Amino acid sequence: MRTAVILNASSGSDDKQPAADAIWEAFREAGEACDVLEVAAGTDIKDLARRAVEQGAGRVIAGGGDGTLRAVAAALAGTGAEMGLLPVGTLNHFARDMKIPLDDLAGAARIAARGTSVAVDVAEVNGHVFLNNAVLGLYPVYRAERHKRERRGWGTRRAILGAILRTARRYPLLTVRLVADGLPAVRRTAYIMVANNAHAMEGWKPWERERMTEGSLWVYVLRDRSRVAWIRVLMRLLRGEALAQTEFEVFEASEVRVEMANPQVSISLDGEIVKLKPPLAFRSRPRDLRVVVAPDSERIGEVLCER
Repeated sequence: MRTAVILNASSGSDDKQPAADAIWEAFREAGEACDVLEVAAGTDIKDLARRAVEQGAGRVIAGGGDGTLRAVAAALAGTGAEMGLLPVGTLNHFARDMKIPLDDLAGAARIAARGTSVAVDVAEVNGHVFLNNAVLGLYPVYRAERHKRERRGWGTRRAILGAILRTARRYPLLTVRLVADGLPAVRRTAYIMVANNAHAMEGWKPWERERMTEGSLWVYVLRDRSRVAWIRVLMRLLRGEALAQTEFEVFEASEVRVEMANPQVSISLDGEIVKLKPPLAFRSRPRDLRVVVAPDSERIGEVLCER
């Protein structure tokens, strides 16, 4: 089975040469060949992954953060081709949920090269695939403000603090009509997250997921629209406290429609900002992506794909 490796050199902040060396060594040990392509910022990774599959790759290994993985997943979902994970980004939410080691690059490379594939859910909004979640409101504004400051040469901590303060001053509120599996609800809020399967929403890692094959979307709407609520949520996050039901109203559905008067809205898809035209039509795509995991991974218990 031919394997293509797409390594995003702009993901995270570290030199990617160790990742390239690790994947070469993993394939050398397996006695197999692979094509490694290192790409820079601005490259159309989705198109590269799509072309790799068209040219016969049965497995495409995505080396990067959640944005890189999302681009590769968008090309592979529904094709039957397998996606290997080489987590060399900043947060690596999806790789963490798939139980890929984040602190053992050689181990992650061996799994990507020789592991077993399982079928997991993806989600999409207006045709855009995402793996973890889609966020409206405060977070996209914060990300845009932080990006502005980083482009001006601000250090990471200064950029984060400046973006938080600016976001608090702007404090965007959205008036939306949510339709979850046909049941409408009108809300005015500063934050909406549509998640691919249930997020923990408590503890030190509230984004973690216990299952990847529920075939459902979970919608989290911030209840309190005041600035105080945002500060309270941040404090609860720092303390590892529960957020669902206390701070957020929660809906579960297989399809969600978000309607609003805005002609265009910024939305964060797995941490990357995309501008879309409402209404936003979300849907779950159950078990539509094959992901390579360790042969003894607990994810195999959810559903095993024959290679």
